[in-house]
Amino acid sequence: MPSDSMASQTTKHAEQQDILDDLLPAAPPTTTGMGLGIASRANGRAAGMHIKRDWAHVVDPSKGMPDFHKLVPDMAQKYPFELDAFQKEAVYHLEQRDSVFVAAHTSAGKTVVAEYAVALAMKHMTRCIYTSPIKALSNQKYRDFKQTFGSQNVGILTGDVQINPEAPCLIMTTEILRSMLYRGADLIRDVEFVVFDEVHYVNDQERGVVWEEVIILCPQHINLILLSATVPNTKEFADWVGRTKKKDIYVISTAKRPVPLEHFLYAGKELHKIVDARGQFLGSGIKEASEAIRKRQDKEREAAGDKNLWVHLIGMLKKKDLLPVVAFVFSKRRCEEYASSLPNTDLCNAKEKSEVHVLIEKSLTRLKGTDKQLPQIARMRDLLSRGVGVHHGGLLPIVKEVVELLFQRGLVKVLFATETFAMGVNMPARCVVFSGIRKHDGHEFRELLAGEYTQMSGRAGRRGLDATGVVIINAADDIPETGILNKMLLGQPTKLTSQFRLTYNMILNLLRVEALKVEEMIKRSFSENASQRLLPDQQKKVKAVERQLARIPSVAPERHDVLSTFYDLCQNSVSSNEAMLEVALAHQQGNKMLAPGRVILLRDAHFDWDAAVLVKTLGPALFLVLAAVAPARKNGDFDAPGEHGPPPRWPPRCAVPSENIVYDLREVSLGSIALVTPHALKIEGSMILAHRISAMQRTADMIAPLAAEMSRQESAPEVDWSRIRRLEFQEALRSRDAYAARLAQHGAVVEEEHFPSEYATMHTRKTLMARIAKLQHSISDQNLDLLPDYEARIGVLKALRFVDPVSEAVLLKGRVACEINSADELLLTELILDGFFTLLKPEECVALLSVFVFQEKTDVATELPEALAEAFANILRISERVSAVQTQHQLNNIDYETDLKLGLVEVVYEWAKGMPFSQITDLTDVAEGTIVRCITRLDETCREVRDAARVIGDFDLFAKMEEAQNLIRRDVIFAGSLYF
Repeated sequence: MPSDSMASQTTKHAEQQDILDDLLPAAPPTTTGMGLGIASRANGRAAGMHIKRDWAHVVDPSKGMPDFHKLVPDMAQKYPFELDAFQKEAVYHLEQRDSVFVAAHTSAGKTVVAEYAVALAMKHMTRCIYTSPIKALSNQKYRDFKQTFGSQNVGILTGDVQINPEAPCLIMTTEILRSMLYRGADLIRDVEFVVFDEVHYVNDQERGVVWEEVIILCPQHINLILLSATVPNTKEFADWVGRTKKKDIYVISTAKRPVPLEHFLYAGKELHKIVDARGQFLGSGIKEASEAIRKRQDKEREAAGDKNLWVHLIGMLKKKDLLPVVAFVFSKRRCEEYASSLPNTDLCNAKEKSEVHVLIEKSLTRLKGTDKQLPQIARMRDLLSRGVGVHHGGLLPIVKEVVELLFQRGLVKVLFATETFAMGVNMPARCVVFSGIRKHDGHEFRELLAGEYTQMSGRAGRRGLDATGVVIINAADDIPETGILNKMLLGQPTKLTSQFRLTYNMILNLLRVEALKVEEMIKRSFSENASQRLLPDQQKKVKAVERQLARIPSVAPERHDVLSTFYDLCQNSVSSNEAMLEVALAHQQGNKMLAPGRVILLRDAHFDWDAAVLVKTLGPALFLVLAAVAPARKNGDFDAPGEHGPPPRWPPRCAVPSENIVYDLREVSLGSIALVTPHALKIEGSMILAHRISAMQRTADMIAPLAAEMSRQESAPEVDWSRIRRLEFQEALRSRDAYAARLAQHGAVVEEEHFPSEYATMHTRKTLMARIAKLQHSISDQNLDLLPDYEARIGVLKALRFVDPVSEAVLLKGRVACEINSADELLLTELILDGFFTLLKPEECVALLSVFVFQEKTDVATELPEALAEAFANILRISERVSAVQTQHQLNNIDYETDLKLGLVEVVYEWAKGMPFSQITDLTDVAEGTIVRCITRLDETCREVRDAARVIGDFDLFAKMEEAQNLIRRDVIFAGSLYF
């Protein structure tokens, strides 16, 4: 904790900011305090007990709930409309204190379920936490819930805002909830429900892991409410949640849309229907669109200007009474260009213009001085006054919120928006237009996935206003392939898949709280779901094999060691021989030695040192062979019983051929080849492959005399392997021969009277023990996919002294890294403890921290003042040290020189020195919205460094970070949300 002198320096603003710190106590929680939902420690269950059962129960809402009002006579929240069947099912199960997973289309009414959970928590005098993937959605929910439950009952906690943190309903980002769970925040004890909205966000590569972490960490007493778009594997995901929490969870899905959708192609200035309201794909519509484009191409190419396209399209939509429309565009730049292509479009009447003007002016009262005159705001005034809007990440937050509020009131008639708009709440339109169906996903350009298309097209159709929603794909002069359209419009949405990965922050937090081992966290992740689901079956198999082993008599103690040694040497010789043959097959010379006609000895469950000839190589390590055997062997009379195969023996000795030899044509694996002899025969390959009996018998008769000759030798002759000079092969050969040499010293044991029966018993016991070991490994921590990554990362943490190399206790560096969530925790911790910030001014500190936060590219060259350039060189110097340690532990080396971007250093530096926003935008080509997002995240990073300073008792750094926050928290960047 800070000293009295430090506390006296704390400003009023910082005291308000400390609300979040109060909710996140610095002391690690005890196991009891955290709860963590560890079933093996809950309800007196014994650790390690696994019961196979279905935790997820699929509810069919189509049957309806005629007795709903009897089952729920006293609803915690009354609605002025009759609930849909899926809503009734969800409400009923919430009343039963069950967890639920509700999957439904956009605008189907999932919010009712979240609202009911809040109302029920208030009725029970408990708490409900609502989490969303993006801050904008949290802000919108805060406004909606305030209107429903009253401002005194709703609070919000995000990175930069804390309002009413003691309220029974708390809205927060998933990251804030994760921090609370790791730190054992007291308020978690009072929480009855946690609502996860937009659960399909678990597929997000960067942040999806946070959802999994939070679900795993949630205490046992909390009921989970998962709200998602329709996905194909709801039961699988819900079963993972249920098994992780050891709680039943009810899956309630509805494919029904409140407003059916019709899908059209826009081509040749006309609409062509390709999917009707019943979901039928209409190939005729595609043909009509293709024909319309062909006709137009004779006159003019429609793509001659995208600008005219939007004038024509919007004019047509207006005539057909299909406004308001949301046009989804997959580029911020093109959103602006398309809006600019409508300078003469005016869709508002005088009354609507007045409403737009009043709302804009009222909203701008939150801004000071020159901020009201920013170019983006002037442009917004012009567009919005004509009923046209844009919505993308490059806009100032206040501009985006003005657009959202006007759109909700029906005052924006045409909105050009990027994909994130599809995540907003209560934003339906009469019509949705796709400017195209290809997007860049951060890695490549590709067609939209069915789930992405469904999410965006779901904005079409206003419940209670429209009979159908209209979705239009702009085909310009290029009709997409029918298969692509069919898959996108009617295909299955993307499955929920695990994005779980280990981070240093996660590992350190888990080591610090000691309530959950890192291996347990990996085990409980959705990525391990399939293998963990099989756990009870695997444990049953272990018990069954153990019972089998118990029934096999043990070898006499005085004979055990000598037989066991002999067995192990034989087994190692056989295994080494197979490994050697594998290496041989990988080389040209080895393949020649195992060509058709080569005589070999076979030993497996069917053959017993029988001579055979190779007929054909069927695949990697798979061969067709023809052996010369006795009729009884061919019939399987001598096959080794059970699944164990014959006991291992070495060296190979050719079996004595019987007087009555027959052919035996079979497929064998490489493991069946006991020896490759120096002999080769000229065989009738094509005749054998055609199964000509005479040819096969002739071949067996050719093998017989060779077999007789080899059987008279103490050990069968082997091909000369010296021609394969590859080092890896010769090493494998030497390894096999070394085992064989040691085995020769134990040869006497074979001559003893009871050897055959004792050796067979030893073989059975050894085989069963190996099966038990294999099964136990499959259910142990050692079989976890992420275990090697964990071992590498813990090695890095030990090498850098974040954790103790022996006890793995979290050291001071590790405790500092636990505070860092918004930046690279290893590098920033090293900088803090290296005294990097000591000689820097607050404005220099925050400017340099921007290299951790800013991720975009910029074409503007950055020229840093000497002090900042020198400091950045220091960052790179320390980053090389951190990077080198990670490379030593075989972790993908982070290229800090590329990842640490200087694009906003100058902008942040000048902002912290007091330059107005209108001037800092001239320093860069980065969009205004991106600048705001970066600086608000920097505020969070400064708070984390400040908290780290508290951990190490660096009062100067604490004060410096506090001052840095005060310097950047001003004007348009920190203007309050219009939803508050």
